[in-house]
Amino acid sequence: MGLSASKPSPRPAVPADKIRLCISGFGLSHHTGRARKIAEIIASTYPDKYETWFYFDTFGHKEFLPTVKAELSEEQQQKFATHQSSPFCWLEMTDGKRNAIGGRDRLCDWANENFKDQEKDAPFLDLCKEEPTVTFTEVLYPRQSTTPATVKTE
Repeated sequence: MGLSASKPSPRPAVPADKIRLCISGFGLSHHTGRARKIAEIIASTYPDKYETWFYFDTFGHKEFLPTVKAELSEEQQQKFATHQSSPFCWLEMTDGKRNAIGGRDRLCDWANENFKDQEKDAPFLDLCKEEPTVTFTEVLYPRQSTTPATVKTE
């Protein structure tokens, strides 16, 4: 019996007036761990505007990525056609639209473009100033498919 992928948690409709920040990635990845940390802090800093959804599974991410890409607009499908690395970050809107961001580096670009309060946003913007290190805190994060996030799936 070999290793198999876990199943992603459901992604229900996005509540009114919220944006869901989604991250799928490998089970062990310092870039994925950093992206998760940034998303968690954004959602805790702006709980009325953002919620999170995560899927972390080394085998499952590879299988799940085409599903996510198929939900994107044709233009974004072409733009992200070659993205195979971890993580993959995207936004889900109330109207059902998806907006792909890309990897951890592009998540940081997105955060820097969209959050300008240097004091309030410093806890996550500071994480965008440098590459993540390959340390236990960056690599060994809770990563099962049912990883807690702020989205309610029941």
